[in-house]
Amino acid sequence: MEVLLALTIGGLILLAASGLLVTISQAWANRPATRDAFDAHVNGVAHFLTAMIEEATVPGFASKSNNRIDLERPVGFSDSDDPLIHFYLREAPPLFFWPNGPSTRVHCFLYPDDGDGLSLLWFSELQELEKNEKGLAEPEDEDDLFRSLVSPFCKEIYYCYFGEEDSPSDDNKEWEIKTDLEENLQSGKFRLPSFIKLVFRWEEEDLDRTITLAIDRPAPNGLEEEPK
Repeated sequence: MEVLLALTIGGLILLAASGLLVTISQAWANRPATRDAFDAHVNGVAHFLTAMIEEATVPGFASKSNNRIDLERPVGFSDSDDPLIHFYLREAPPLFFWPNGPSTRVHCFLYPDDGDGLSLLWFSELQELEKNEKGLAEPEDEDDLFRSLVSPFCKEIYYCYFGEEDSPSDDNKEWEIKTDLEENLQSGKFRLPSFIKLVFRWEEEDLDRTITLAIDRPAPNGLEEEPK
C-alpha cells in the first residue's frame, strides 16, 4: 500500500509538472516575447526535468542496469559519441506522445543539441526491441526513437562533479564544472555528474538552472535492498 501510494503521489506530481510545461510553452507561443515569459519558461523546464528525474526508477527487462540514472548511448550513437544521461520512467508525462496509447515503461535520454536546444530521446519497452552487442534491449533503428523538444532556448549544458572519481572519502574535495562528461582515459568509462547546469539564452539574456541527479534514493521503509 505504501508503494502504491508513493507511486500515485509521484505520478500526480509529474503530471502537474508536465501540465505546467505545456501551459507555459503555449503561453510563450501565444503572447509577445517578454522577460517574464522567458523566466516562466526556464522555471517550467527546470521543474519538469526535476520531477521526471525524481520519478526515475530502476529499468525493467530492457536493461541490465541497476541504477536509476546512468550514462548510455541510444541506438544510432557510435562509440565515438559521448553517452547521454539515461533514466527510466514507469509512467511517462503527456509530453511523450505515442500513437499507440499512453507512453509507459519509457527509457529517456537527455539530448542537448547545439542547433535545436534541449530534447529528450526516448523509446518504450512496449515497442519492438532487439538486443544490442551489450545485451541491452533497444529499438532496431534510430528512426524508431522518439524525440520530444523540451526547450529551444537551452544553449549550453555543464556537468558538475564533486572531487575526483577515486579520491578517498576523507580527502578535501572541491566542485568542478566541466563542459564535457568526465572520462577515465584508462578504462574509457564516463563518470555520471552529481548536477547538471543548464544555460538558457534569449536575445542577449542568459538564465541558468541546476538540476540534481539523485543517483541513490533511500527506500520508503529505510531498508536497503541487498545486491543480487
